[in-house]
Amino acid sequence: MFLDESGHHNLDPQKIDPNYPIFVLVGCIFDEKYYKEEVIKKFNEFKKSFFSSGDIILHTLEMTRPLKTRERRYDKLSDPDFRVKFYQALNTLLEEIEFTLVACVIKKPAHLEKYGVSALDPYLLSFDILLNEFVLLLPKGEQGKIIAERRNSVLDNQLELAWLNTKINGTEKVKGSEIKEKIESLSMTPKSANELGLQIADLVATPIGRHILEIPRKPGHGVEYVILEKKFSKRRKNGSSGLTILPK
Repeated sequence: MFLDESGHHNLDPQKIDPNYPIFVLVGCIFDEKYYKEEVIKKFNEFKKSFFSSGDIILHTLEMTRPLKTRERRYDKLSDPDFRVKFYQALNTLLEEIEFTLVACVIKKPAHLEKYGVSALDPYLLSFDILLNEFVLLLPKGEQGKIIAERRNSVLDNQLELAWLNTKINGTEKVKGSEIKEKIESLSMTPKSANELGLQIADLVATPIGRHILEIPRKPGHGVEYVILEKKFSKRRKNGSSGLTILPK
């Protein structure tokens, strides 16, 4: 399961963006053999067809910035025809590849209003939710790995401590012993490592947030939510999706 986020985890009321007052953490779950043999190959071919190189790192923030601040490697996206073809091909590819999506969306103002000074950090709260889902989705006898994007030393240490705590005390739904048995490892990888699973998680996180906020998708821009909706886990008995929105 590859983890990436959209929005900032900060709960300082003065720093909550009124245009994007949420935090989204997504987990993209792949069969490891399929990921290594098929997904990486298909995405490298996709990158080469549009940017002549498989080394380019797909990063939503940089891809959607105005041209003045966009990195030079994304200059082609300033051309409307190129951008439309790029996102059409990207959406087709995301629809084609096989992965399970789980996500947690924290509405920060409501989270603060409900819990006040006791409000949990949105990233760590979301991590617990996604960890629950991952453990419960794993077939009997199989182990999973979690790969998160490295952020900075302080935040990485917080996640490492939270991870160690869950292995001892468990979460609301899963015992610590079950987590130790079913999750082989948690690792953190920098964006510069060009780990494709993290790029896919990055590409799908913001469209989920925009859907929750009912922000219309501009034609020829971004990933289509209707594609992601089909990828959400259907583990729950009532058939609801693997999308959790908090507070309930």
